[in-house]
Amino acid sequence: MNGWADWIRLYGPAILAWAFVVGKLVDRRRRAARTGSAIWFILFGLACSLTAMAPAPYRLISEVSGVPNLGRLLSHLSVLLVAVSARILLMRLNETPSVWPARQIWWPATVAVAITVLFVLADTPVDDVRFAGRYAGQPWVLEYWLVFVAGLAPAFVRTIVLCWRYGGLSGTVAGKLGLRAVAVGIACSLLYHVHKALFFGAADIGVAYPKGFGGLLDRMLPLLAAVFVLVGVTLPTWARKLRLPALFGWFGQLRDYHRLRPLWLALYRATPQIALVAPRPALLDLLPTDVDLRLYRRVIEIRDGRLALQPYLDPETGAAARATAAGVTGRQLDALVEASMLAAAMAAKRAGAPARDNELVAVAGGRDLESDTAFLLDVARAYRRRATEAAEPVRGQGVSA
Repeated sequence: MNGWADWIRLYGPAILAWAFVVGKLVDRRRRAARTGSAIWFILFGLACSLTAMAPAPYRLISEVSGVPNLGRLLSHLSVLLVAVSARILLMRLNETPSVWPARQIWWPATVAVAITVLFVLADTPVDDVRFAGRYAGQPWVLEYWLVFVAGLAPAFVRTIVLCWRYGGLSGTVAGKLGLRAVAVGIACSLLYHVHKALFFGAADIGVAYPKGFGGLLDRMLPLLAAVFVLVGVTLPTWARKLRLPALFGWFGQLRDYHRLRPLWLALYRATPQIALVAPRPALLDLLPTDVDLRLYRRVIEIRDGRLALQPYLDPETGAAARATAAGVTGRQLDALVEASMLAAAMAAKRAGAPARDNELVAVAGGRDLESDTAFLLDVARAYRRRATEAAEPVRGQGVSA
């Protein structure tokens, strides 16, 4: 079992990477996209890097070239290609297709020349895929690794930041998950190379490096980096082919359906006539059928509940909430005001307060179903927060008693 596990760990990422490269070549439609070439170079660089570091290809490269440990240098040069390609990909996501960021290439090219020179200077005559264990402490090895990490770090850190930022701005679930996965994968790769630099530095000054901790990082970080980056880069493509956007959309509707439940349930208790079907226990309502229809009906019933409370809505309550909401603006502020007025209106109706005979209170919200659902989700969130804050003093009194 361990033999198969080790084989999968050593060769699985490279096989997976080449499978994605082939898939990219076959997918002609995506090759025409403005980011297609950058994605292809990312996949190709990863495939070359992972292949060169697998034991059998590592030995074969040395035997064919006659240069011991050349596979490691080729792997690192491929990683630099990945760093450049990822940076170009992110720039093209935010710039015109005609922009070619040549200014991003000179630094990795300089690092590539520098590590090649240091590789030649280092005395590593025996080909060994376990390079760190054999050559830690040897002249020029630490310098090689420090220059390599110094070359990777700026590009990798910038790519991690941009992937995370663009992931938050992505309009699709697949795009968001893909960019976030790439960020995690690159962070794992950067952490691995920093860890190896610390290992070589410790060996150079004669300090013992934690063996168990270092071994775990050696086994897990390269694997995690490869899987996260490969899946993240290709997720939008195969998510579309597997029709995952529809599945993501279903999960999104289910999430919104449940997030609206507390507000809808409170309005139902105030005016039961708004519901076409009486509420079911929360456990039985976890996976309802026809989620899109049920979400639509829940939004409509919340609006009907709001309309039924119109005689109890107090504009002064909304004005007070608006005046005391520090640091809240825009739609979030409108949602907070709406939640405050609804909570006060439901409380007034439960208490038997007389209906107000005044002009209609303006209805805040979206102009269509999608935008109105988004607004009501903010209202529901503000309503839950308000209910939680109101319950805290009661819990506190119970504890002190």
